[in-house]
Amino acid sequence: MMGLRSKESLRASRTIDTSLELIPAPDIPIDQLMLAVENTRPYVRARLLRIGRLDDVEDVMQDVRVAAWEGLVKEQYRHIPETTFGGWVQGIAVHLCATHIRRVLAHPLLPLMEDPDGAMVSPVDLTTTESIERLAEQEWAGEIIAAVRKHVSAKKWDWAVECLTSPRLRHEPHHADWDERKRWEAVAIVRQMAVTVKAALEVDPVTLCDSPTTVATAVCCLPTPLLRVVAERLVLTGLSGADRTNALMQLATDTGASWRYLEGKIGHARRLYCAALEILEHAAAGHSKDSADSSEASLGSSALT
Repeated sequence: MMGLRSKESLRASRTIDTSLELIPAPDIPIDQLMLAVENTRPYVRARLLRIGRLDDVEDVMQDVRVAAWEGLVKEQYRHIPETTFGGWVQGIAVHLCATHIRRVLAHPLLPLMEDPDGAMVSPVDLTTTESIERLAEQEWAGEIIAAVRKHVSAKKWDWAVECLTSPRLRHEPHHADWDERKRWEAVAIVRQMAVTVKAALEVDPVTLCDSPTTVATAVCCLPTPLLRVVAERLVLTGLSGADRTNALMQLATDTGASWRYLEGKIGHARRLYCAALEILEHAAAGHSKDSADSSEASLGSSALT
């Protein structure tokens, strides 16, 4: 009948992501969006390779594609000085990869016992594999702790350790005094620095193709959206005086937070950003050196032949 839709068409309409029918921001061409998404593939592949889940690459890439598209449609992307659009998309890939890996590790499954060519994979010694993975995790945790201690003041570190290790009777009425509140604040600072450092260490240096991309990726490593926007609009801009005050008031209006609260977060956001940037720049420099050494080795072998 006219005006009625078949069950097949209704079912198909439910499976289509309606956000893809919207038109993204006009200043970002579709080709640029797709290219920026595709440029994150080496990073996604490298992250998933570490946990043996290369079969999930296309799933994560589709998530990145949809999230970037929706971000443009909902006008979540804002042009940041000295930051490329590709850096913003890279940040989306970083967070979606981390989310996917956490979900996979929370529900571990044994992979299929066949490779893409159909050859059977030899049985794995799970005992040996588990011990190696545990050792790698300990080394990874040690690297994170060392980086956190480097970028957190000694006083804040000592307060956090004291707060976490001192005995406390949970069932007795307790009202935290000023010193105890400062210690718990130090715990939050150390935890957020650890999250930032971990995110920066997990970035594939191959994706850090230029300085703007490195800067944008460092911002994306910050642990909360509020800290990231404080870094973008109040740390990276380098504003001072009346311009800084105006930007602070505008950010308070946009976020709904008080300007005093945001002002107190500027220094913390700067320290987190600088820690992430230092790690990323070190990783990028190491990758460039390795690439240069490989090129020289290739030229040397070609000359000998």
